[in-house]
Amino acid sequence: MKKSFLIFSTLLAIGSTGLNVNAQISQGGIPLSIRDKAMLGNIPVSKYASPDWEAFLASEKALTPEQKFSRPFIVALSAVTDFGFPQSGQMEVAGNGYRIWRGIISVENAPALGLAFDQYALPKGVQLFVTNENKKQIAGAFDASNNDPSGLFVIDAIQGDKVFVELNIAPGVNIDDIKLHIDKAIVYHRAIEHLKPYLIAGESTLDQYDSQLNGLSSVCMINAICATGDYVTNPRKATVQTLSIGAGGQVGLCSGTLVNNTGNTAGGTCKPYIATASHCELTGDTNNSSAKFAQLLVRFNFERPDCAGTGATNGLSMTGVNLIARSAFQSGWEQNVANIKGDFMLYELKNAIPAAYGAVLSGWKRQDADVQTTAAAGKKFYGFHHPVGDNKKMTSSSSVTSYSWPNQQPSPSGTRWLMQPTEGYASPGSSGSGLFDGDGYWTGVASVAGQVGSIPANCNNAAAGGTSQGPPMNAIFYQKMSHAWEYNENGIAGANSLKPFLDPANTGVSKINSVSATTCSAITSGGGTDGGGGVTINKVDDQLSANVSVFPNPNRDGNVQLQFNLKEATDMQITVVDVTGSVVYTTRLKGARSGVENLNLQNLANGLYVVKVATASGFTGKKLLLNR
Repeated sequence: MKKSFLIFSTLLAIGSTGLNVNAQISQGGIPLSIRDKAMLGNIPVSKYASPDWEAFLASEKALTPEQKFSRPFIVALSAVTDFGFPQSGQMEVAGNGYRIWRGIISVENAPALGLAFDQYALPKGVQLFVTNENKKQIAGAFDASNNDPSGLFVIDAIQGDKVFVELNIAPGVNIDDIKLHIDKAIVYHRAIEHLKPYLIAGESTLDQYDSQLNGLSSVCMINAICATGDYVTNPRKATVQTLSIGAGGQVGLCSGTLVNNTGNTAGGTCKPYIATASHCELTGDTNNSSAKFAQLLVRFNFERPDCAGTGATNGLSMTGVNLIARSAFQSGWEQNVANIKGDFMLYELKNAIPAAYGAVLSGWKRQDADVQTTAAAGKKFYGFHHPVGDNKKMTSSSSVTSYSWPNQQPSPSGTRWLMQPTEGYASPGSSGSGLFDGDGYWTGVASVAGQVGSIPANCNNAAAGGTSQGPPMNAIFYQKMSHAWEYNENGIAGANSLKPFLDPANTGVSKINSVSATTCSAITSGGGTDGGGGVTINKVDDQLSANVSVFPNPNRDGNVQLQFNLKEATDMQITVVDVTGSVVYTTRLKGARSGVENLNLQNLANGLYVVKVATASGFTGKKLLLNR
C-alpha cells in the first residue's frame, strides 16, 4: 500500500462552527489542540487508496434477495493502513507540560472513516481523540480503560475522508509504553446517516452526500418510533445494530436483540446478552479470541426521534463482545438458505451498558404454547430492525404461523415463525432481528426472508431517491426460541443452545420479563413486563422457601403434595427437574395463596429430582427422592 506524507499548516479553531461529541463509550472531553488552539506547522498525512466500492456493488447485484438477506449486509470496505505511534505523527509540547501528538489518515472521497487497531494499549495519563476535518465531530477521550487483553480496538465512523488522530500525553508518561497502531481504515458507504449533523453548509457539496446520509432502504419502510401500543417501547429499546469486520476487511451489518436471563438480579449480576443470527458471521468462527469479536461494534438507539423522520438519527455505540453460543454455520450456506437449520448466535458485551443509553434487556417466551399466534384485539406482532443499515424500522402483523423448515410448510411443531407483515417490510440488514409477540416478549430470530406475491412498484424506491439498496421483503422466517432453546444439533459443543445461558439458574421457567440493561432492575411497563401477573425469575427467595414444602419425601407412589401458605396471592410456576437439568414436569397456579397441589409424577423413574417453585419475587427449590 503506497503511503505518502503531505505537509499541512492548519489553524484549529472552534469559532462559530460548534462542536459535536461522538457517542462511543469514552471519557469525553475536548482535545488539547482545540482547547489550547495549538498549531503544529507540519502535521503528517498518511494517504491510502480507497477500496473499489463500485466493483463491490457490481458483485452484490448477482445475489438473489434471499441470499442478500441471510448474510451480513456489507456497509463498508477496509483500506489496509500502516499508521502508528510515534512514526506517523508529530509531537508538540504544550505550555502545561503535556505533549500533543497528531497525525492524519486520509482516504480520498471516503464518505466516512472508521479505525481498526491491531495494537491498542495506552498507559494511564494518555488520552486518544479522533476528529473529523472541520472538528464538529469528536470521538474520545479513549484511554487505558479501553485496553482489552486482545490488544485490539475499533472506533466507529467519523464523517469525511480525513481523520485527525491525537494523543494527549501527561507529564511523566514514558512514551515507550504507548502501543498504538491502525492496520485498517474502514471506508463507510452505508449506515452513516447519523453523521449528517457534522457537515457544514458551504464547506462541501451536500448533495453528493445525500445517497449516504439519507435513507437507502425502501420508501415503504416505517420508522420504529411509529409503532403504537403500550408494549412496543421495550422491544424497540432492546433492538441494536451490529457491525463486524469480516473476510477481506468487508464490514457486515446485522440487527440483534438485547435479552434478559434468569441469572440477572437487580443490583447484582447483570449480563448484557445480544441475540442475533448465526449467519451474521459467515465463517462459522467459534474462537472467542478472534479479532472479529473483539472489534465488533454495537450501536444503540440508531433511530429517528420522531415518526415523520425529520429529526437527526441518534447513534450510540460500544466495542467488543464475547461469543457465548451459536448454531453451526459454514461458508457457502448463505448461497442456499435451505442449508441453514439452526440460526442463532449469542454475544455478551464486554462492558456494562451506560445508563444514558436507556437500553432494555428484553423479556422472552421460550415455549410455543405461551405465544398467542393471533394477537389479542388491539395488539400486533412486531419486528424492529435496520434494513440496509438505515435507522431503526418496524414491521407488524396481527398473526404469525408456525412453519417447518426447510420445506416451508405450516406445522404446529415447526421450527420457524412466519410473519407476513401488513405494515412495513424487511430487507438485508434486518436479519438477526427479533420477533416480539403481542405482549412485547422476544420469541424468535430473523433468519430467512423473501418476496411473496406482488409488492407495490414504488416500494423499490429509496427514501433518498433512486432504487433501494435492498429489496423490500414481505415474508420473514424467524427461528423459534423454542427451537434454539435446546438445539444441541451442531455448533459450539456445550454452547449450541440458548438454555444454559438464558436460564443459568436452571429454573425451568418459560418466560421472564424485560429489565433495565444497566441495572437489571424491573420495568413495569413498555412491553415484556407481564402486567397480567406472569412469573419473572430474578433471585432465590428465602421467604418463599419457608412457605412451601413437598411431601411425602422420600416418595413411594409418585403422588407428590406441594403445600404452600403465602403472605398474599400470586401466580406460581412449578417445575420438576431431573439430575441432568431436563424439565420433566411443569404446571402453573394462578392467584395461589394457601393450599395443597397434587403433582402426579407416577410416570417418572426412581431417582433424585428438584421441585422448583417460582413467583414474581423469586424462586426456591426442594429436593425430592422418588423411591418406589
